[in-house]
Amino acid sequence: MGVPLHVQVLRALLFVLPVGALALALPEVPHWFVVGAVVVTSALWARSPDTVAGAVSLVLVACWWAAHGVVDWRVLVVAVLLLAAHVVATVLSYGPPTLALDPRLARLWSRRALLALVPAPIAWFAVRGLDPTLAPSWVWLAAGVLVVAMLATTSLLTQRAPE
Repeated sequence: MGVPLHVQVLRALLFVLPVGALALALPEVPHWFVVGAVVVTSALWARSPDTVAGAVSLVLVACWWAAHGVVDWRVLVVAVLLLAAHVVATVLSYGPPTLALDPRLARLWSRRALLALVPAPIAWFAVRGLDPTLAPSWVWLAAGVLVVAMLATTSLLTQRAPE
């Protein structure tokens, strides 16, 4: 029994998503080591979705973006791409490559991913709109409390039993 086409497509996505998230940095080219490491770990991750290579790939991309202090629209796209890669790997790791995916499982993880994205634009607007030198300290405390509350709510909503 061969690998179903939709599983092959998801494995290809697992390679493309982190590499694409790093490619959004263009025209600035990341260091050759970062590019090489992301390509290699993403390929390993696509081959075996339940390995630590995926975490390495995601962390490398996230750290590169964080280290460069970019806060334009691309950061939101990178967040979506990295979360999508994580969800694809999670769904693929539920069984062997020859097993067809359960549509209910894919819907469950898709809903969870959408809920996990809720704090991203709010945090992005906060970072873009607030100048740390001009904002009073209570604003940062309030923003931190709000993000923690949203994450807790997201966590509670994702823990519900599937419908």
